[in-house]
Amino acid sequence: MAAMLHPNDKRKIASLWLEEQREQEGGDDLGGPLRYPDACIFWLHADLEALDKRLDGRVDEMLSAGLIQELRDFHIRYNQQKVQDESQDYQHGIFQSIGFKEFHDFLTAPESSSQQEKDQLRDKGIEALKIATKRYARKQNKWVRNRFLTRPGDNIPAVYGLDVTDVSRWEETVLSPALQILSCLRKGEEPAVGPIRAQGAEQRNKRSRHSCDLCDKVIIGDLEWTAHLKSKKHHYHLRKKGKSDPSCGLSQIPIPAEEIPSEDTGAAGAERRGETSQDSSADTRTAQTKGPVDLLNP
Repeated sequence: MAAMLHPNDKRKIASLWLEEQREQEGGDDLGGPLRYPDACIFWLHADLEALDKRLDGRVDEMLSAGLIQELRDFHIRYNQQKVQDESQDYQHGIFQSIGFKEFHDFLTAPESSSQQEKDQLRDKGIEALKIATKRYARKQNKWVRNRFLTRPGDNIPAVYGLDVTDVSRWEETVLSPALQILSCLRKGEEPAVGPIRAQGAEQRNKRSRHSCDLCDKVIIGDLEWTAHLKSKKHHYHLRKKGKSDPSCGLSQIPIPAEEIPSEDTGAAGAERRGETSQDSSADTRTAQTKGPVDLLNP
């Protein structure tokens, strides 16, 4: 792990050191070996299009079951006075739950508002509720991936994905595969359907340490190392090294012209440009002091 970190990144080194200690047995509530070593996880997932449609339908069912009236009653009993005192807080407790703060404008609309305005605020709240519900579903999927599919180590239980996009095929795509997997695991056999492969393992293995003595730099990561080898600065040092030491053969490396630092840049270039400008100005002043030129009698 130490070879994957830059030596100057002290904060990350200390952070990973503490994380490594927490992962040791007894180091943290979530660290150490699994309490049940033969555990497995069934992850029910669906296509986003089908999932979004299902979530929208669930919100519509909640509305049909009296969600709006329930929100009104709750607002009058627990939040109306806070709104009047401008002390409402949608970041703590039950007030942060999805389905309440999305209807704030509708619930606090003045009595003088027209029915059309109230209906518009109601529709706005419904749309916000559907968006928040779908956003939360995506966060749940992200949590599963981060918690079980991107962490290295042997203390992560196997995760088996079950497709619930078409609920009409529940026994075929969910129940039967789950029972088969459980049966194989109980017998100590390998299930026909393997677990979801942990993501990011290849990327972690590629974050190796490289050192460029020519540029005096430490590079962490193969992608970063490749980019450095193609950089203008590295090509410039290659050409410079080749000129100072022809025996190394670096001077023969073809370098695109646009990747070689221009000689007209920097302080030296500025001085040369200044000299040219001064010479040009001097010639102009000389021509002016000589007066008009007679083209017929030079």
